[in-house]
Amino acid sequence: MKACIYTPEKSEIKWSTEELALPTPAADQVQVKVLAASINPIDLALPVIPIVQKDCPGRPVGFDFAGEVTIGSGEYKKGDLVYGVARQGSFCEYTVADVSRIARIPKGMSPVVAASLPVATLVGYQALRDYGILSPGKSVLIIGASGGTGASAVQIAKAHGAKVYAVCSGRNADYVKSLGADVVLDYTKDGFQLPNDQCPAGTVDMVYDCVTSMQDMNYEPTARGTLKEGGMYVCTNATNLNDWMAFFVDRLVPFSVQRPNYSLALVDCNTKDLNDLSDMVSSGKLHIQIKEVPFTAEGCKEAVDAIVSRKIRGKVVIKMLIMSSDGPFIVSHLTSALSLKRFVPSFGCMELHSAIVSP
Repeated sequence: MKACIYTPEKSEIKWSTEELALPTPAADQVQVKVLAASINPIDLALPVIPIVQKDCPGRPVGFDFAGEVTIGSGEYKKGDLVYGVARQGSFCEYTVADVSRIARIPKGMSPVVAASLPVATLVGYQALRDYGILSPGKSVLIIGASGGTGASAVQIAKAHGAKVYAVCSGRNADYVKSLGADVVLDYTKDGFQLPNDQCPAGTVDMVYDCVTSMQDMNYEPTARGTLKEGGMYVCTNATNLNDWMAFFVDRLVPFSVQRPNYSLALVDCNTKDLNDLSDMVSSGKLHIQIKEVPFTAEGCKEAVDAIVSRKIRGKVVIKMLIMSSDGPFIVSHLTSALSLKRFVPSFGCMELHSAIVSP
């Protein structure tokens, strides 16, 4: 099969010029013909994360996918349309996925929309739910509200009755308002800082920070001031490795080792939560703005550049299946390597522990 893979050089991804063997599913997995795959920051970060980079060479890029089952398992039969997370990569013609990490694509939902959901949208849903924001009377400040995870979080919080304060650029203000944000804060205005008159100190129950990272600005020192007493600061990334180490240790011991009222967000892809998301999409409560790109050299480069720019609105989805006058065919000629040398790792929204470390 054809695939976009990580090269032995940790700084590049490229189209494989050799045919890759079709992946063989284990007893608790399905084999899937991929119809669409979504790109996330973690896809570009993997080759430079020390504990997982050894697993990258030759592996197809990507986690998010939607496709058609070709070898079934359990309740999933050949021909079923499913979506979820593929631990062995998704920028390829075929992949395998654990049955516990997939769900059926509902009737009326396109594979492109389904492929946009698993990582970026799911991590926001789980963070808001797990810290008690999905109920009337709660409030949340979402930083990076126009991006893939932030835009979904705005809609999910609003659909459950929370009051939403949203930080984005002025050019995206109308878009974020259309998602349901109650208060939109333009970080590009001169003198912008948090707390401020629009979001005073002690206002919100939770800050959901989709921006702070090692390569971007750090909102936490000031944005923490917007929290009510006992409120949680939840971040999709960290400014240092110590916070990530504390997060993983926290999952292994019966007591907390993270900083007070702080947690990183890590997605746990599972069937029930995927079904919750698809229900929200089907009911009109959740809409994902999608930029489609083809499975070509130019399309993949465009997807990578969008992630590197950190300016993308919504999600970028690579559409594997392209229609021609002769019917569907898979584009399979990507000859140039895509250099990631100017990309500095972003660890947000990642499936690191469950997708890479677990057997």
